[in-house]
Amino acid sequence: MAAGFDVTSWMLFLSVLINQSGRVMVPAIKTKVMKDADMGSEFTDKVGLLLSGVSLVCLGGKFLGAAVTDKLGGWLVLIAVFAVWIVATIGAVVATSVDIFGYAWLLNSFAYTITWGAVVQVIGACYGEKERPAELAKASSASRFGATIGNIVFGQLLSAGLTWRQVCMPMVPLQAVLLVMCVYKWSANKAAAAAPSATKADSKKAEEPAGTSVFSAVLSIDFWLMLIPKAVLFTYTQFFMNYIPQLLNVQYGYDDGMAATLGGVAQGGSVVGLLVVGNMFYKSLDKPNKVYLVFVLLALCAAAPFALSLGPAVLPKATVVPLTVLWGLAYALPFYIPPGEFAMQIGGKSSTALFTNMFDAAGFGMSAVWNPWASGIAKSGDFKVVLQSQALFGAISMVAMPLCMWRQNAKAAAAKKKE
Repeated sequence: MAAGFDVTSWMLFLSVLINQSGRVMVPAIKTKVMKDADMGSEFTDKVGLLLSGVSLVCLGGKFLGAAVTDKLGGWLVLIAVFAVWIVATIGAVVATSVDIFGYAWLLNSFAYTITWGAVVQVIGACYGEKERPAELAKASSASRFGATIGNIVFGQLLSAGLTWRQVCMPMVPLQAVLLVMCVYKWSANKAAAAAPSATKADSKKAEEPAGTSVFSAVLSIDFWLMLIPKAVLFTYTQFFMNYIPQLLNVQYGYDDGMAATLGGVAQGGSVVGLLVVGNMFYKSLDKPNKVYLVFVLLALCAAAPFALSLGPAVLPKATVVPLTVLWGLAYALPFYIPPGEFAMQIGGKSSTALFTNMFDAAGFGMSAVWNPWASGIAKSGDFKVVLQSQALFGAISMVAMPLCMWRQNAKAAAAKKKE
């Protein structure tokens, strides 16, 4: 093994990568399932309800993850993720009815929803304060990269003439490999699942203050200034996974396979946003400039969907995919890194996953309301109002999140002056 190779970091990267690839599987094949001779009509009628159910399952999973992840440790939770996921993927492949397919989708979503909290728990336990932004950016980029690869691969397999059932099959061996890897990592170093190893990270983390209680946190305006944008920006993940292929298919005439592929290209903007803007640029900035950067990115999150809402009558077809890429680039960093840093800051060693899952639970709660509303409108093929809602959420986040970061910086500066 090469010197300096961080096994934990790359294990987390691979876990999130395969996790997110599987997460976008059903959204990527959704339009094909809608045209299935045996299931399509019923699935089309039930898809809005299923999307709401997915959000509710994810919401419940977040609360469960919040309750157990810090106690069990991230690696053990990841083992459960991939075990459940194998069952869910096989269930989707062999489903003979919309109801069975829907149950498999819900099980898939449950496994997905507890993954990020487990990853953040491991990062919080194993890395010091200065290392965490880079690790968050790396793990987050795996999420976006996995979504990009998943959409592109699934789309190309559909374009090659495979059925939607055949498209799902390659995920099973990948998930099995990750299951074995996580079992090995957990069994080889159980201590790393709940606490950092005896390295220099120990001394850095030992100096950190104890975490804030949930009661104290919810009484703080900063908690809500971070939670509200995290919740509304969560609908962006839903739009990119569930609606961009449909938007490209219905409004701009791309076939099912190409629409799913270009949906993956749109997700690719998020990879750039995290690997380049996040990992190479954001982590090198001082705290005030981090606030300014997040403000600019969220301003783009308001502008890009508003431009897309103008529709094909105004927006040339050639500009649509670049705009979705820009939007993906803009939202990825604010969605992942500031909330992750905030959760580690207020959660400390014992409650990082708790606060991470609380933020995500708010997002899934928001999505459970937004998804059926957006799906009902999208059935008509007119995405204008849906996209305008996304622009509004960007504007709300542009105000709230930078303000939270600015207030946290001011508190830290005041505390240093007292010392």
